[in-house]
This record gives sequence, C-alpha cells and structure tokens, in this order.
Amino acid sequence: MAEIKSALELALEKAERFGKASKEELQKERYHEQGRQLAVNYLKGEGDLEEELKKLPPEALEPVRQAVKEVLLRNITLPREESVDERQRRALEGLLVAASNKKGMGLLKKEVEQIWQQFLQARNGAYQQLKASFSHQLTSYTRALEAQLGARVRLEVEHLPQFQEEWRKFETQLINQFEPVLADRKERMAAL
Repeated sequence: MAEIKSALELALEKAERFGKASKEELQKERYHEQGRQLAVNYLKGEGDLEEELKKLPPEALEPVRQAVKEVLLRNITLPREESVDERQRRALEGLLVAASNKKGMGLLKKEVEQIWQQFLQARNGAYQQLKASFSHQLTSYTRALEAQLGARVRLEVEHLPQFQEEWRKFETQLINQFEPVLADRKERMAAL
C-alpha cells in the first residue's frame, strides 16, 4: 500500500528536485514542522513539551523552539468569554517552557496575564454598566407595552437589538485598545 505524504513533504521533495532548497534549508524546514507538531500535541494535552525539547539534537533546538513559539503565540488572544480559556493558559505556559530566556519570558507571561485580567475587568464592568443603563430604559418601555397589551410582558435587556448593537460597538473599541498592547508582548515573546 502506498504511503500518503503530507503537503510539506511533497513541497520539499519538489523543491529538492528543482534544486531550489539546500540540504540545510530542507533540514531546517523539517525541524520547523517537528516544532509545530510538538506545539499542537502540547496544546491538546499530549506529550511533555519540556522532555521533547530535551531530546532534540543541538542543531534542531532553535528552529524547533521558534516553530513551537509561533504556534503557541497564535493561541494567545484576548479572552472571548468571561474568562481566559484553558488553551490560552496552556499556550502561555508552553511559551515559558520553549523560551531560551526563561526569566524574560516569565516577566512577559505575567504582563500577558495582567492584560487579560484588565481586559476582562474592563469588559465585564462596561457590560454591567450598559445593562444597568438599558434596564432603566427597559422598565419604562415594559410598562408602556404592558399598558398597551393589557398583559404582563417580560423582556431581557441582552436580547434587545439596541443593546446588542451598543455592546458590539463598545467591545470593538475595547478590543482595539487592548489588542496592540497584547501584540507588542507577543512580539517580544517571539524573540525570547
């Protein structure tokens, strides 16, 4: 039975046939692929990243580390829910493992955690304020609607289109404030 080759293997073979990639470039690309796979496995909770890095030959260590960091950094984003998810936390821990400068990475890790916390506090506080503001307006609207219909009416603030529109606008502004700060930390982390 024929062996199925990955797109990377096919591309590397093709490049090798045409003489466009040196043996060093091919080896470096293999190390990068190995690093990406280690990071993916780590994020899935499979394997021990630290042990896998220790097993590498010296010439492979730096390209593998860079590839691991690239994958993990893609998972460092602003929280989408009301808390930081486990994959984001795991990615941050993995960056500390993959760093050549552990002390510097440790400091940046703390900064990212603070950015996450500040973002969550700002977002949750603003959400509650907006909800309170709309609740006040909703009370008078509900009374008018009940008088018109002659029956009890129960409306949820979060379901109002106006509330959702205002919330999207605010959340976008908040993301635009925090995203560049997080991007700066990620850029600095990639260098460690």
